[in-house]
Amino acid sequence: MVRQMVYRHGIVVGVMLLLLVPASGGMNSELAGLLYSYDDPLMTSVDLAFLLVTHGYNAIPKDGYVAVFSNNTTYMLIPNGDRAGLADVSELNSSSLAFK
Repeated sequence: MVRQMVYRHGIVVGVMLLLLVPASGGMNSELAGLLYSYDDPLMTSVDLAFLLVTHGYNAIPKDGYVAVFSNNTTYMLIPNGDRAGLADVSELNSSSLAFK
């Protein structure tokens, strides 16, 4: 019984990791780990930006999303509410945002 539970858990974790790889693209693994290791359905873009800044990332809250500059790439992180992790991630064109 315990062996079956461990096996199932391993399969679930493996599938989740496979699903996260395309979502994070070439994203910094530390940033991806931070985003996908916690869930907070009440997190706003300001909360998310604060969390990222306290972990050393260049993050700026915008209109409902957070712009993050990491590894010469700009990412748009949208807090994802009830879904797993803290945010949905997409890559933005670096020239489309100005960090002030």
